[in-house]
Amino acid sequence: MQSQTRKMCQIGRRAYRRELVAGTAGNFSCRLDDRRVLCTPTLMCKGLLRPEDLCVVDLAGRQLSGGRPATSEILMHLEIYAAGGMQVGAVIHCHPPYATTFAVTGRTVPVELAPEGRILLGDVPLIPYQTPGTRELGLALRPYVTDHRAALLQNHGTVTWGPDLETAYVLTETLEAICRLAYQAQKLR
Repeated sequence: MQSQTRKMCQIGRRAYRRELVAGTAGNFSCRLDDRRVLCTPTLMCKGLLRPEDLCVVDLAGRQLSGGRPATSEILMHLEIYAAGGMQVGAVIHCHPPYATTFAVTGRTVPVELAPEGRILLGDVPLIPYQTPGTRELGLALRPYVTDHRAALLQNHGTVTWGPDLETAYVLTETLEAICRLAYQAQKLR
């Protein structure tokens, strides 16, 4: 568990430095085993995370440890884990500015703009708006989990998932890079 807590804090710093999260936005989680999930706390800057700030919840969302409350969006994470089975080992939810702009405007991500988009991301569905922190948001994502790696959340941000924290995080960076490229290319036309 120590390596996963260090990795989650490291990813928090990376995401904050890259401006993929602002203020206390975003949340991350990873499986510890088939019964427990490590997650970020609610209302805390991801750039300031320390191992002792992180929380552990069970698959029903009950907090098992951590001095701060678990992320308010843990139910979305748990639905992704349930839909993906043990193939999903980590979930990253951020508010990257370019990708979130696509989500706010209802545009699809043109993943064909760069090889990384098609190869790493594949198609990126736009999930209709659901209230953050509700199970409904996770339920809206469930049909996409096994055949996709990322989604835009309408008027909300992005979510990516993968076998581990690093993979899920890199998918977020890639999604933001493709959206930034698309935005910049449009400005040059």
